[in-house]
Amino acid sequence: MREQQVNDALRALDEMHRLGRIERDAYRQRRRRLLDSLVGEAPSDGRDTVRRSVPAGAARRQPVPIRRRDAGSAQMPVKRGRSSALWMLLLLVAVAGALAAGWLMLTR
Repeated sequence: MREQQVNDALRALDEMHRLGRIERDAYRQRRRRLLDSLVGEAPSDGRDTVRRSVPAGAARRQPVPIRRRDAGSAQMPVKRGRSSALWMLLLLVAVAGALAAGWLMLTR
């Protein structure tokens, strides 16, 4: 039960941070407190799954800048997966229509 409450709180905290309603340092502190509240409740194998060490000599990735939309903007971003799926569907409909028209011409 407690894990579910902490999980819900973490989701809400992540959303606040994503929307820019909370600063990164405050976000990290609150997240750490929530995770620390679970210490001792669940069996642990000694690994820290929140922070992972970076191997020596490994190239660090540059952070990707976050694009924020205005709160009043009604514009929704189009995902590329949906766009290509839509084009494939339109192509399939066009091919099916051409085949149906050809079949109708041959049967008359």
